[in-house]
Amino acid sequence: MTDKRFWIAWRVLLVVMVWCCISEGWREDTAMLGGAYALSLLSTWLCHKIRPRIAYGNLIVMVAYNAILAYNLVFNSQYGAGMTWWFFALLLNTIHSIGLMIFVLLSTQKRNL
Repeated sequence: MTDKRFWIAWRVLLVVMVWCCISEGWREDTAMLGGAYALSLLSTWLCHKIRPRIAYGNLIVMVAYNAILAYNLVFNSQYGAGMTWWFFALLLNTIHSIGLMIFVLLSTQKRNL
């Protein structure tokens, strides 16, 4: 059952990320944010291969903060506030993805020992 819920949440996150990138227009900053989003999706998929329940928990957290940040980026970005929301989205996704990748690497090394 966790596998089915994981893929539903993964697709929801994908839709939120695509919606955020498309609504802003395709520029360099949107490309950087799209790269961070792709890294987030990749890291959760890799974590799902090793530990499905932990990946599902992390994915729910990612959906929550990305929905809030994407909404504010699209609808509350007047007077320079958009750069703040963009920066937070880029920073949180990058840090969370790197942390998840480190967890996956440590888990696989621990399993092999």
